[in-house]
Amino acid sequence: MKRIITLICVIGLTLCLGGCSLPWQKQKEEKTKKVQTIQSSKIDGSMKGKVLKVGVSKEMAPFSYYDEKQKKIVGFDIDILEKISQYLGFQYELEPLSMQQTEKKLKEKKIDLAIGGISITDKRQKEFSFTDSYYENSLSVVVQKDSGITDRKEIVKKTIGVEKGMSSAQYVEDYMKDTNKIKYYTSVKKIFEDLEKGKIDATLYDTTGVQYYLDHYPQTKLQALSEQLNSEESNYGIMFSKGYEGVDKFNVALQVLQTNGDYQKIKDIWVGNK
Repeated sequence: MKRIITLICVIGLTLCLGGCSLPWQKQKEEKTKKVQTIQSSKIDGSMKGKVLKVGVSKEMAPFSYYDEKQKKIVGFDIDILEKISQYLGFQYELEPLSMQQTEKKLKEKKIDLAIGGISITDKRQKEFSFTDSYYENSLSVVVQKDSGITDRKEIVKKTIGVEKGMSSAQYVEDYMKDTNKIKYYTSVKKIFEDLEKGKIDATLYDTTGVQYYLDHYPQTKLQALSEQLNSEESNYGIMFSKGYEGVDKFNVALQVLQTNGDYQKIKDIWVGNK
């Protein structure tokens, strides 16, 4: 017998998988407009026959990145997408895109959705629709080991490299712009390369991604400061064009993955207890 999950979708309220506590904080003032009750038994296989175009980052390890050995894009989010597709019944085609390209193509409806470490920000929620948050992250400051910088407050009159359009860039613009110079990039790989060479002084990036980089490049000159910046805009969701009708189905699928244990298995593979 299949387990039936009933999802109550409340417009204006974000439910969060995995014990998250931050994603709905900025939506407290929104009024509840409509309640929908959806049973998982009615969703299973409901998108069979559809082929969805999915915008995805190829540099957002461990969530989505191009693996040279396998010659394809892999990661935490790709495995989540695969499980969702199996449950809902659709097939998908991945299209590697920058964040700016992703937003443009979603608005033009040239792709159906986007995944790959995409933060649910206030600005994006005005222009796009999101699933519930499926991963809670934070931001970390990265500097060279010999920089002498031990605290974020010591980053003054420095050049900070950030990827344009990301939540880390928004944080720097909000809190560090007045005393520092911002250099924008379209590739996080290039940011780390320039920081290694001393062409910039620091960067902000999602903590899980920073730890992945440090773990996989043991000869690195870089280190992360101990302070983690708790940004409510560092929680990840699947992004759609505004008003996309299938968002509730994806939310049901995410809850199914949480309930049947698949979500935790995928998390253990890619990020463990981090």
